[in-house]
Amino acid sequence: MKPSFLIPTFVAAAAAFALLSASAANAHTRLLKASPAVNAAVGAPKIIHLEFSERLEPMFSGLDLMKANGASVAVRSMAAGKVIDAAPKAALKPGSYMVMWHVVSADGHKMKGQYNFTVK
Repeated sequence: MKPSFLIPTFVAAAAAFALLSASAANAHTRLLKASPAVNAAVGAPKIIHLEFSERLEPMFSGLDLMKANGASVAVRSMAAGKVIDAAPKAALKPGSYMVMWHVVSADGHKMKGQYNFTVK
C-alpha cells in the first residue's frame, strides 16, 4: 500500500492552517469609536474616550494630547479592557487638538494612530 493518498490530505490541512494563521496575524487592534469623534467640533470635553477592537495591555496603552502648535496637553489616562479614557488636567481652550494613541493588544501586537478634533 502506497502512502500517496495521504499527500492530498496533508496539502489540504497545511493550506487550511496557513489561511487560519494568516487571518489571525492580520487581526490587529483598530480604533472603533472615539469621543470626541474624528474631526468633530465640540465644546471642551471633560473625557477623551477611545474604544478598540481588541483587549488592551493597560501598562503599554495610552494616549497623548497635543495642541495644533505642538504643545503637549497634560491628561490623566487609564486603559482597561478595550478602552482608554483620558481626562485633561485643565479645561481645554478653543482650538485644534490632536489625539495620538498607542496600544499593545493582549496578543502582543503594537498599534498606534492619531486623529484631530476642534474645541469651539
